[in-house]
Formats: sequence, structure tokens, C-alpha cells
Amino acid sequence: MNTTPIESWGFLHPECHGAKALMFFSWDLAKTIEQQFTLHAQSSLAIQLYEAQKAVDRLLTQYVQIQANPDAFEGQSIELHLESDETDPDTAPVLALHTSPHLEQLIIESQAQQQASRSIN
Repeated sequence: MNTTPIESWGFLHPECHGAKALMFFSWDLAKTIEQQFTLHAQSSLAIQLYEAQKAVDRLLTQYVQIQANPDAFEGQSIELHLESDETDPDTAPVLALHTSPHLEQLIIESQAQQQASRSIN
């Protein structure tokens, strides 16, 4: 008997629509990136970045296809980049997400609302 819990994704959740879709998307985005870097840990950084970008693109498409929040996701993009600290070339590059301004603003607002509701409880 397999007792391993089924991996859950936000886009499969019945409440993944409207403003809540942004919260689920944030969770799925972090999980997607982490998963890809783990799966491709033996590959070069360039391959890890490439595979993570493909997965992020698929995730964004998934949210558009299920019409989780058309205003938030349609026509939006997230580009992954490795950025180095020019002042310290020995520092490992850091993963940076370049999110289209509209989607980024909506995610920030969603996270602020979630944080505010947590502090009230």
C-alpha cells in the first residue's frame, strides 16, 4: 500500500480562482522552481535555468488555461535570470525573477492582503 501523500498543486485546488489564484500561483511558482533545480541538480546552471524557465512557462500557461484569474495571468510573463554581484565576483549568482509589471503588482498586493489577514487572526 502506498502511503505517500499525493503532491498537491494550487492550480488543482477548487478555490483557485479570482484573487485566491494569485496566492496559489505564488506557492506553485516557488515549488516549480525548487523542483526543477532539484531535478536537474547534476546539470550545469545554464541547463537548470533553462529547465526551470520551461516549467515556469508551463505553470503560467496552466493558470491561463484554467481561467484562474484571466486579468492577472493572460499575456503576462516571468523570466528567470542568474544575476551576479559585480562588486564581489566570488559570490555565487542569485536567481532573479523578472515578472511582468502587472502580474508582479497583483502578486505583491495578494501577499500583502494575506499578511494582513494573518496579523488580524
